[in-house]
Amino acid sequence: RSYVFTIGTRTKLRLIDTPGMGDTRGPDQDDLNMQHILSFINNLSHLNAICILLKPNESRLNFVFRSYFSQLTDFLGENIRNNIIFCFTNTRATFFTPGNTAPLLKETLANLPIKHIPFNKSNTFCFDNESFRYLIAIQNGINFDDFQKEEYQESWINSVTESNRLLTHICGPLKTYPYIEWKSINHAQFQINQISRPILETIRNLFRNLILYEEKSSTLFIRLYPIVVLHSSTMCTKCKRMMKNYNEFWIYLDDPHTFSDKCLNCRCSRRRHIDVRYKLDYELSDNANRQFIDEMKSTLYQVKQTILEFRDFFVATSRTLKTNDPFLSLLNQMIEEENQICELKTNNSLNLILYKNLNQFKEEYEQIQNVSIPNKNSINLNKIYKLIQQISRIDIIEKQIDVIKQYHQTYMNEQEKEVS
Repeated sequence: RSYVFTIGTRTKLRLIDTPGMGDTRGPDQDDLNMQHILSFINNLSHLNAICILLKPNESRLNFVFRSYFSQLTDFLGENIRNNIIFCFTNTRATFFTPGNTAPLLKETLANLPIKHIPFNKSNTFCFDNESFRYLIAIQNGINFDDFQKEEYQESWINSVTESNRLLTHICGPLKTYPYIEWKSINHAQFQINQISRPILETIRNLFRNLILYEEKSSTLFIRLYPIVVLHSSTMCTKCKRMMKNYNEFWIYLDDPHTFSDKCLNCRCSRRRHIDVRYKLDYELSDNANRQFIDEMKSTLYQVKQTILEFRDFFVATSRTLKTNDPFLSLLNQMIEEENQICELKTNNSLNLILYKNLNQFKEEYEQIQNVSIPNKNSINLNKIYKLIQQISRIDIIEKQIDVIKQYHQTYMNEQEKEVS
């Protein structure tokens, strides 16, 4: 959730409360929490600060903390270093200092890929929440002796002082970290993941329309019509979906399921569901212009070549490619859908050609593994970001991305609360 505080007449401060690391449900839940964090902040125009909350007397900073802190900094890029601040809670026992955690934190920071992250008085803040408990206890008629009152008063004064210093630091000398500067391998991977479905849905539909033209000399083509989903939705890969015929092409219709701890629409397990941020509808449009056909062929070539460039990037930067490649898993799913259609429908000639085209593209895609694989150090990150921008401007891809943005904006609005 995010909480918006109004400071004075012109300043609003948004605090984003994120899940902690080391979830009792295990590392899979930690991974999911991290993806939620990255997905949420990826829709912001800027960040002012990353607040790392710690306790002052940790005996060790565990692997989970180091791993996910590293993921966060890797995602945001090395320029985030000056916007990281450290907040220590429950510090009355250590006289409002970081205590034994300080040397452990220094060691962790020294071993991160991003070097020279500052850890000093100016970006370190120590709080204690016992004074809040004291106020609640007083309101409930619990009495305290003078020594306890003095202790809690000191805790309150120190915490207020640190809170004011924190706000002054964030709103004052700390420079805003704009989204345009979030350039890193992890961020680029995330961006490509976000647009993988719009790209592949566009390829599949270009295949459909070119098949219609080449096999039927048709001037009636299929248009994608993306529709925003207002809540977190999934698609079940096991449940039967309705099919509809568009100009002799059979197409599975999207049937988003609502998934919380379990699916509210079916009894299938979580692993049978894939997350979706929009649903696709389809409509037919007439276009006899030869230029339209040439544009489709040109767009198909451009999109395919860009995907192959992205594949090179993933090969060079991902340790476990099979699990990190967003295109291959979705491409396999599309091939399986067309295979099912061909098995279920007798008038399947066009879908059969589409099935073969998708398989052929998959073979072309996988062949890159047998070509010389670029070294991670040779990656031209600026080129990757330029390709992301170029492919995102293709009309039908852009329309799908727009509804994804609408979904995220709706989600962020639902999670936001104004605090007066």
